[in-house]
Amino acid sequence: MRPPCYLCGKPAVVEGLCEGCYNEEHPILKVETPLRMLICDRCGAVKIHGRWKQITERISSPEELLALQLQILLDDQVEVLGENVTYSVMPQKRLDRVVHIEVVAQGHSHPELPPHTEIHDVEVRLDYGTCDSCGMMRGGYHEAILQIRADDRKLTKAEEDEILDTATDLTIGEYGKDSMAYINEITRTKYGIDLKIGSNHLCRMIADDLESRYMAARKQTYKLIGQESDGKEKYRTTILLRLPHFKEGDFVEVAGSPCQVRALGRGGLVCYSFEDKSEFTVSQRSSKWQEIEFLAPESDKQEYMVISKAYGEPIQLMNSQTYEVENLPGDSLPSDLENGDKIWAVKLQGTVYYVPQPVNTT
Repeated sequence: MRPPCYLCGKPAVVEGLCEGCYNEEHPILKVETPLRMLICDRCGAVKIHGRWKQITERISSPEELLALQLQILLDDQVEVLGENVTYSVMPQKRLDRVVHIEVVAQGHSHPELPPHTEIHDVEVRLDYGTCDSCGMMRGGYHEAILQIRADDRKLTKAEEDEILDTATDLTIGEYGKDSMAYINEITRTKYGIDLKIGSNHLCRMIADDLESRYMAARKQTYKLIGQESDGKEKYRTTILLRLPHFKEGDFVEVAGSPCQVRALGRGGLVCYSFEDKSEFTVSQRSSKWQEIEFLAPESDKQEYMVISKAYGEPIQLMNSQTYEVENLPGDSLPSDLENGDKIWAVKLQGTVYYVPQPVNTT
C-alpha cells in the first residue's frame, strides 16, 4: 500500500506526492506576467535584449503578424522546466495595447509521470517605436548608390521593369539576413535609373546580377562620408552599370559580319550571322566583343513580299510600305517560301538581309 500524499492525502506516486500535487508543485513551464513587447510600428520587428528581431515570414493578416510577434517574445521569456515540453500561444483578447494570451504547454514534470497539459494566462503590454533599420531608412540613410544606364540610348520600358523587379526580389531575399537590406529611393531620369540602397552588400548583389544578365560595363567609385565610432573612415559606394547600345533584336556587326542579336545574358551574346545563316556566341572576354559595332535597331526591319523566286535567278522582294523592289541572291530564303509570301528583312549598309524568326522586344 502506497503512503498518502503529504499535501492532499491521496496515494503518493513520486517523492511523497500524488500525481496532481506533484504537477502543481513542479510546473513544466514558467512565464512571468505581465510582459512588455516593443514593436517597430513600420516593419513589425520585435526588440529582444536590445536587438531587433525582424519578421521574415510572409504575412497575410494582422492577426498572423501578432501571433508571430508573440511567439518571438515567448520564445525568449518562457523557461521550460519539464521534459519533452511543447507549448503554443493562443491570443484570447486584445484591448488597444494590451493582449491577453494563454500559453498552453504539454510535457512531463517527472519521467515516471504521464504527460499533462498546463495553461498559463499571460498579459502582454504592447509598446511601439522604430527599429534601427526603419529609422535610418526614414532618415534617408544609404551606404550605396546604383546607377543603371544604357550606352547612347534610353533604357526600354521592359528593361526598366525587369531591373526594378530584380532589385525588389533580391531585397526581399535579403530581408532578415541584412538589417540594412532596403532600397531607400528610386529615381527615374532621362538617363536611366538611380537606386539609393541601404547596404553595400545588397547593392553589390543587385549590381552583380544585372551586370551578368545584361552584359553591362561596370564602374565603381567611393566617396568619404564620415567616420565610424572607432575612427574608421566610412565610404559611400557608387556603382555605375552601362548596358550595351544594342539589345535583343537589334542588328550589329561582329568582326565585319552583319548579324542580329538573338539573346544576351549570362551565357554570352548570341548572334545570328546573315552571311553564314547560323548562330554563334560571343563572350565578353572574347576579342570579338571589342569589335562589335551597332548597325540598326530592330525597328528598322520591314515587311517585304516575295514577288519573284525562281531556281538560279535572284530573288525579288517588294517593300510592303514603299513598294520598292530589292534583289537578293537566290539562296537567301528558305526553300519553302514561295511567291506572295511575306517576310521580314532589313537593309544594312546598302544590302538587304532576310531576317528569320523575328525577335520581339518592347
